[in-house]
Amino acid sequence: MARGEIWKHSGIEFAGTGRYFPEEFLSNEGAEPEHTTEAERRVLGTGGVRTRHRAADHEDIAHMATEAARKALAAAGTDASEVDLLILSNWTDRWCAPEWGALVATRIGARRAMGFDICTGCAGFVHGVHTAAMYLTSPARYRTAVVVCSERFSRRVRPGSRGEQVVGDGAGAVVLRRTAVPGGGAGRGLIDSVMHSDGELAGMTTVHPGNGWVRSRPELNEVAVTHVVGAARELMERNGLAPEDVDWVVPHAATEPFNQGFQSSLGIERHKILNNLADRGNTSSASIPTTVSEGLDNGTIRPGDLLLSVSLGGGVWCHGGLVYRI
Repeated sequence: MARGEIWKHSGIEFAGTGRYFPEEFLSNEGAEPEHTTEAERRVLGTGGVRTRHRAADHEDIAHMATEAARKALAAAGTDASEVDLLILSNWTDRWCAPEWGALVATRIGARRAMGFDICTGCAGFVHGVHTAAMYLTSPARYRTAVVVCSERFSRRVRPGSRGEQVVGDGAGAVVLRRTAVPGGGAGRGLIDSVMHSDGELAGMTTVHPGNGWVRSRPELNEVAVTHVVGAARELMERNGLAPEDVDWVVPHAATEPFNQGFQSSLGIERHKILNNLADRGNTSSASIPTTVSEGLDNGTIRPGDLLLSVSLGGGVWCHGGLVYRI
Protein backbone atom coordinates (compact mmCIF):
# COMPACT_ATOMS: atom_id res chain seq x y z
CA MET A 1 0.00 0.00 0.00
CA ALA A 2 1.27 3.48 -0.88
CA ARG A 3 1.77 6.14 1.75
CA GLY A 4 -1.71 7.31 0.73
CA GLU A 5 -4.75 5.08 0.35
CA ILE A 6 -5.39 5.44 4.08
CA TRP A 7 -9.05 4.43 3.70
CA LYS A 8 -8.80 2.07 0.72
CA HIS A 9 -9.13 -1.09 2.80
CA SER A 10 -11.62 0.33 5.30
CA GLY A 11 -14.71 -0.56 3.27
CA ILE A 12 -16.21 2.96 3.49
CA GLU A 13 -18.53 3.36 0.52
CA PHE A 14 -20.57 6.28 -0.78
CA ALA A 15 -23.95 4.60 -0.52
CA GLY A 16 -26.19 7.49 -1.60
CA THR A 17 -26.31 11.20 -2.38
CA GLY A 18 -29.00 13.86 -2.12
CA ARG A 19 -29.49 17.60 -2.56
CA TYR A 20 -31.92 20.42 -1.95
CA PHE A 21 -32.16 23.82 -3.58
CA PRO A 22 -34.54 26.54 -2.39
CA GLU A 23 -37.76 27.33 -4.22
CA GLU A 24 -36.74 30.84 -5.30
CA PHE A 25 -34.83 30.63 -8.57
CA LEU A 26 -32.98 33.74 -9.75
CA SER A 27 -31.44 34.62 -13.11
CA ASN A 28 -28.52 37.00 -13.56
CA GLU A 29 -29.33 37.62 -17.22
CA GLY A 30 -29.10 41.33 -17.93
CA ALA A 31 -28.42 42.14 -14.28
CA GLU A 32 -25.60 44.42 -13.23
CA PRO A 33 -24.52 45.02 -9.63
CA GLU A 34 -25.66 48.31 -8.14
CA HIS A 35 -22.28 48.80 -6.53
CA THR A 36 -19.02 46.95 -6.24
CA THR A 37 -15.44 47.46 -5.07
CA GLU A 38 -12.04 46.91 -6.63
CA ALA A 39 -11.48 43.95 -4.30
CA GLU A 40 -14.76 42.38 -5.46
CA ARG A 41 -13.82 42.88 -9.11
CA ARG A 42 -10.47 41.19 -8.59
CA VAL A 43 -11.82 38.29 -6.52
CA LEU A 44 -15.06 37.65 -8.42
CA GLY A 45 -14.19 38.66 -11.98
CA THR A 46 -17.28 38.88 -14.17
CA GLY A 47 -19.15 36.41 -11.97
CA GLY A 48 -19.63 33.38 -14.22
CA VAL A 49 -23.00 32.59 -12.63
CA ARG A 50 -26.14 32.41 -14.79
CA THR A 51 -28.68 31.28 -12.20
CA ARG A 52 -28.85 30.70 -8.46
CA HIS A 53 -31.23 29.91 -5.61
CA ARG A 54 -32.15 32.01 -2.58
CA ALA A 55 -33.65 30.51 0.56
CA ALA A 56 -36.81 31.89 2.12
CA ASP A 57 -37.08 32.34 5.87
CA HIS A 58 -38.67 28.92 6.35
CA GLU A 59 -35.89 27.27 4.36
CA ASP A 60 -33.37 27.46 7.18
CA ILE A 61 -30.27 25.32 7.63
CA ALA A 62 -32.18 22.48 9.29
CA HIS A 63 -34.93 22.45 6.66
CA MET A 64 -32.54 22.25 3.70
CA ALA A 65 -30.25 19.74 5.44
CA THR A 66 -33.19 17.51 6.39
CA GLU A 67 -34.45 17.40 2.80
CA ALA A 68 -31.00 16.63 1.37
CA ALA A 69 -30.29 13.96 4.00
CA ARG A 70 -33.64 12.24 3.41
CA LYS A 71 -32.94 12.07 -0.33
CA ALA A 72 -29.47 10.66 0.27
CA LEU A 73 -30.88 7.98 2.59
CA ALA A 74 -33.53 7.07 0.01
CA ALA A 75 -30.86 6.77 -2.68
CA ALA A 76 -28.83 4.54 -0.37
CA GLY A 77 -31.83 2.37 0.50
CA THR A 78 -31.03 3.05 4.16
CA ASP A 79 -33.50 3.65 6.97
CA ALA A 80 -32.70 6.57 9.25
CA SER A 81 -32.77 4.24 12.25
CA GLU A 82 -29.52 2.70 10.93
CA VAL A 83 -27.61 6.00 11.07
CA ASP A 84 -24.95 6.10 13.80
CA LEU A 85 -23.48 9.52 13.02
CA LEU A 86 -24.64 12.77 11.41
CA ILE A 87 -22.12 15.53 10.70
CA LEU A 88 -23.52 18.85 9.53
CA SER A 89 -21.34 21.48 7.88
CA ASN A 90 -22.49 25.09 8.12
CA TRP A 91 -20.89 28.48 8.68
CA THR A 92 -23.41 30.90 7.20
CA ASP A 93 -25.92 30.70 10.08
CA ARG A 94 -23.70 30.50 13.13
CA TRP A 95 -25.06 33.63 14.81
CA CYS A 96 -27.14 32.72 17.87
CA ALA A 97 -27.97 29.44 16.17
CA PRO A 98 -28.48 26.00 17.72
CA GLU A 99 -26.32 23.04 16.87
CA TRP A 100 -28.07 22.01 13.70
CA GLY A 101 -26.62 18.48 13.50
CA ALA A 102 -28.53 17.04 16.44
CA LEU A 103 -31.75 18.70 15.28
CA VAL A 104 -31.43 17.32 11.76
CA ALA A 105 -30.65 13.83 13.07
CA THR A 106 -33.88 13.93 15.06
CA ARG A 107 -35.91 15.28 12.13
CA ILE A 108 -34.85 12.51 9.77
CA GLY A 109 -35.59 9.88 12.43
CA ALA A 110 -31.98 9.00 13.30
CA ARG A 111 -32.71 9.13 17.01
CA ARG A 112 -29.77 7.00 18.11
CA ALA A 113 -27.26 8.89 16.00
CA MET A 114 -24.60 11.22 17.35
CA GLY A 115 -25.23 14.54 15.59
CA PHE A 116 -22.91 17.54 15.65
CA ASP A 117 -21.77 20.54 13.61
CA ILE A 118 -18.49 21.45 11.99
CA CYS A 119 -17.57 24.92 10.77
CA THR A 120 -14.72 24.99 8.27
CA GLY A 121 -16.34 27.22 5.68
CA CYS A 122 -16.33 25.96 2.10
CA ALA A 123 -14.07 23.02 3.04
CA GLY A 124 -16.88 21.55 5.16
CA PHE A 125 -17.67 18.61 2.89
CA VAL A 126 -14.06 17.45 2.71
CA HIS A 127 -13.70 17.97 6.45
CA GLY A 128 -16.98 16.16 7.14
CA VAL A 129 -16.06 13.06 5.14
CA HIS A 130 -12.53 13.11 6.58
CA THR A 131 -13.99 13.20 10.11
CA ALA A 132 -16.69 10.62 9.45
CA ALA A 133 -14.08 8.16 8.18
CA MET A 134 -12.31 8.34 11.52
CA TYR A 135 -15.53 7.52 13.38
CA LEU A 136 -16.43 4.71 11.01
CA THR A 137 -13.03 3.06 11.49
CA SER A 138 -12.92 3.57 15.26
CA PRO A 139 -13.53 0.93 17.96
CA ALA A 140 -16.97 2.53 18.52
CA ARG A 141 -18.26 0.29 15.72
CA TYR A 142 -20.17 3.00 13.87
CA ARG A 143 -21.31 1.67 10.52
CA THR A 144 -23.44 4.36 8.86
CA ALA A 145 -22.86 8.11 8.69
CA VAL A 146 -24.59 11.03 7.01
CA VAL A 147 -22.48 14.04 6.03
CA VAL A 148 -24.69 16.97 5.08
CA CYS A 149 -23.68 20.50 4.09
CA SER A 150 -26.28 23.25 4.33
CA GLU A 151 -25.57 26.91 3.60
CA ARG A 152 -27.44 30.20 3.10
CA PHE A 153 -24.57 32.07 1.50
CA SER A 154 -26.93 34.71 0.08
CA ARG A 155 -27.25 36.18 3.57
CA ARG A 156 -23.52 36.69 3.95
CA VAL A 157 -23.02 39.10 1.05
CA ARG A 158 -23.81 42.77 0.60
CA PRO A 159 -27.18 43.31 -1.15
CA GLY A 160 -26.80 44.76 -4.64
CA SER A 161 -23.16 43.73 -4.94
CA ARG A 162 -21.41 41.46 -7.42
CA GLY A 163 -21.04 39.01 -4.55
CA GLU A 164 -24.82 38.69 -4.30
CA GLN A 165 -24.92 37.57 -7.94
CA VAL A 166 -22.25 34.92 -7.42
CA VAL A 167 -23.45 33.03 -4.33
CA GLY A 168 -26.39 30.70 -3.82
CA ASP A 169 -28.13 28.65 -1.15
CA GLY A 170 -28.61 24.91 -0.90
CA ALA A 171 -27.73 21.64 0.78
CA GLY A 172 -26.01 18.44 -0.29
CA ALA A 173 -25.62 15.14 1.55
CA VAL A 174 -23.94 11.76 1.28
CA VAL A 175 -24.48 8.51 3.13
CA LEU A 176 -21.24 6.77 4.06
CA ARG A 177 -21.46 3.11 5.01
CA ARG A 178 -18.75 0.81 6.25
CA THR A 179 -19.21 -2.56 4.60
CA ALA A 180 -17.88 -5.98 5.50
CA VAL A 181 -16.02 -6.11 2.18
CA PRO A 182 -13.58 -3.26 1.45
CA GLY A 183 -14.83 -1.17 -1.46
CA GLY A 184 -18.16 -2.97 -1.36
CA GLY A 185 -16.54 -5.77 -3.30
CA ALA A 186 -16.16 -3.59 -6.42
CA GLY A 187 -13.17 -1.45 -5.54
CA ARG A 188 -15.46 1.49 -4.76
CA GLY A 189 -15.40 3.82 -1.81
CA LEU A 190 -13.22 6.31 0.02
CA ILE A 191 -9.53 5.91 -0.80
CA ASP A 192 -7.68 8.82 0.78
CA SER A 193 -8.20 12.21 2.42
CA VAL A 194 -6.12 15.13 3.67
CA MET A 195 -6.88 18.26 5.68
CA HIS A 196 -4.49 21.09 6.53
CA SER A 197 -4.83 24.37 8.41
CA ASP A 198 -2.74 27.53 8.66
CA GLY A 199 -3.77 30.25 11.09
CA GLU A 200 -1.58 32.81 9.35
CA LEU A 201 -4.10 32.81 6.50
CA ALA A 202 -7.11 33.36 8.75
CA GLY A 203 -7.50 36.99 7.67
CA MET A 204 -7.73 36.24 3.95
CA THR A 205 -11.52 36.24 4.27
CA THR A 206 -13.38 37.73 7.22
CA VAL A 207 -16.96 38.54 8.13
CA HIS A 208 -17.99 42.00 9.27
CA PRO A 209 -19.12 41.66 12.89
CA GLY A 210 -21.99 44.10 12.45
CA ASN A 211 -23.75 43.03 9.26
CA GLY A 212 -22.26 39.56 8.75
CA TRP A 213 -21.13 40.25 5.19
CA VAL A 214 -18.05 38.52 3.82
CA ARG A 215 -14.94 40.58 3.04
CA SER A 216 -12.02 39.08 1.10
CA ARG A 217 -8.54 40.36 0.41
CA PRO A 218 -7.75 41.06 -3.27
CA GLU A 219 -5.10 38.33 -3.45
CA LEU A 220 -7.52 35.61 -2.27
CA ASN A 221 -7.72 33.70 -5.56
CA GLU A 222 -3.98 33.47 -6.06
CA VAL A 223 -3.41 32.19 -2.53
CA ALA A 224 -6.38 29.82 -2.76
CA VAL A 225 -5.25 28.29 -6.05
CA THR A 226 -1.76 27.64 -4.65
CA HIS A 227 -3.08 25.76 -1.62
CA VAL A 228 -5.90 23.83 -3.31
CA VAL A 229 -3.68 22.73 -6.20
CA GLY A 230 -1.13 21.71 -3.58
CA ALA A 231 -3.71 19.48 -1.88
CA ALA A 232 -4.68 17.93 -5.22
CA ARG A 233 -1.08 17.19 -6.14
CA GLU A 234 -0.38 15.77 -2.69
CA LEU A 235 -3.24 13.31 -3.07
CA MET A 236 -2.31 12.35 -6.61
CA GLU A 237 1.38 11.85 -5.83
CA ARG A 238 0.92 9.84 -2.68
CA ASN A 239 -1.68 7.61 -4.35
CA GLY A 240 0.36 7.13 -7.53
CA LEU A 241 -2.27 8.79 -9.73
CA ALA A 242 -1.61 10.35 -13.11
CA PRO A 243 -4.07 12.88 -14.59
CA GLU A 244 -5.45 10.25 -16.95
CA ASP A 245 -6.34 8.00 -13.99
CA VAL A 246 -8.87 10.51 -12.61
CA ASP A 247 -12.32 10.45 -14.21
CA TRP A 248 -13.56 13.67 -12.60
CA VAL A 249 -12.08 16.49 -10.56
CA VAL A 250 -14.94 17.95 -8.49
CA PRO A 251 -13.56 20.97 -6.64
CA HIS A 252 -15.37 23.51 -4.54
CA ALA A 253 -16.92 25.97 -7.00
CA ALA A 254 -15.62 29.23 -5.57
CA THR A 255 -15.35 31.97 -8.19
CA GLU A 256 -14.78 32.16 -11.94
CA PRO A 257 -11.17 33.47 -11.55
CA PHE A 258 -10.41 30.74 -9.01
CA ASN A 259 -11.78 28.04 -11.31
CA GLN A 260 -9.69 29.32 -14.22
CA GLY A 261 -6.54 29.49 -12.11
CA PHE A 262 -7.16 26.05 -10.64
CA GLN A 263 -7.64 24.49 -14.07
CA SER A 264 -4.50 25.98 -15.60
CA SER A 265 -2.31 25.24 -12.57
CA LEU A 266 -3.47 21.65 -12.01
CA GLY A 267 -2.82 20.57 -15.58
CA ILE A 268 -5.92 18.38 -16.00
CA GLU A 269 -8.09 18.73 -19.10
CA ARG A 270 -10.98 21.15 -18.71
CA HIS A 271 -13.57 18.51 -19.63
CA LYS A 272 -12.60 16.51 -16.53
CA ILE A 273 -13.30 19.37 -14.10
CA LEU A 274 -16.90 19.39 -12.94
CA ASN A 275 -18.77 21.97 -10.86
CA ASN A 276 -22.20 23.61 -10.79
CA LEU A 277 -21.13 27.23 -10.21
CA ALA A 278 -22.77 28.56 -13.39
CA ASP A 279 -26.21 27.14 -12.55
CA ARG A 280 -26.25 27.15 -8.74
CA GLY A 281 -23.73 29.80 -7.71
CA ASN A 282 -21.15 29.35 -4.96
CA THR A 283 -23.01 27.33 -2.34
CA SER A 284 -19.97 27.05 -0.08
CA SER A 285 -19.59 23.63 1.56
CA ALA A 286 -22.65 22.32 -0.33
CA SER A 287 -21.03 22.82 -3.75
CA ILE A 288 -19.17 19.48 -3.96
CA PRO A 289 -21.95 17.15 -2.70
CA THR A 290 -24.61 18.88 -4.82
CA THR A 291 -22.39 18.63 -7.92
CA VAL A 292 -21.78 14.91 -7.30
CA SER A 293 -25.49 14.31 -6.67
CA GLU A 294 -26.50 16.10 -9.87
CA GLY A 295 -23.76 14.37 -11.85
CA LEU A 296 -24.92 10.92 -10.75
CA ASP A 297 -28.56 11.70 -11.48
CA ASN A 298 -27.94 13.05 -14.98
CA GLY A 299 -25.44 10.34 -15.90
CA THR A 300 -22.37 12.57 -16.17
CA ILE A 301 -20.79 10.72 -13.24
CA ARG A 302 -21.14 6.96 -13.39
CA PRO A 303 -20.85 4.42 -10.59
CA GLY A 304 -17.22 3.30 -10.40
CA ASP A 305 -15.75 6.61 -11.58
CA LEU A 306 -12.66 7.84 -9.73
CA LEU A 307 -13.15 11.32 -8.27
CA LEU A 308 -10.79 13.88 -6.80
CA SER A 309 -12.41 16.64 -4.72
CA VAL A 310 -10.50 19.54 -3.21
CA SER A 311 -11.63 22.59 -1.30
CA LEU A 312 -10.59 25.40 0.97
CA GLY A 313 -12.40 27.10 3.81
CA GLY A 314 -12.43 30.24 5.87
CA GLY A 315 -10.47 32.14 3.24
CA VAL A 316 -7.78 29.44 2.92
CA TRP A 317 -7.03 28.91 6.59
CA CYS A 318 -7.93 25.28 6.00
CA HIS A 319 -7.80 23.22 2.84
CA GLY A 320 -7.80 19.58 1.82
CA GLY A 321 -9.18 16.93 -0.48
CA LEU A 322 -10.58 13.48 -1.06
CA VAL A 323 -9.90 10.63 -3.48
CA TYR A 324 -12.84 8.28 -3.85
CA ARG A 325 -14.50 5.91 -6.25
CA ILE A 326 -18.19 6.70 -6.29
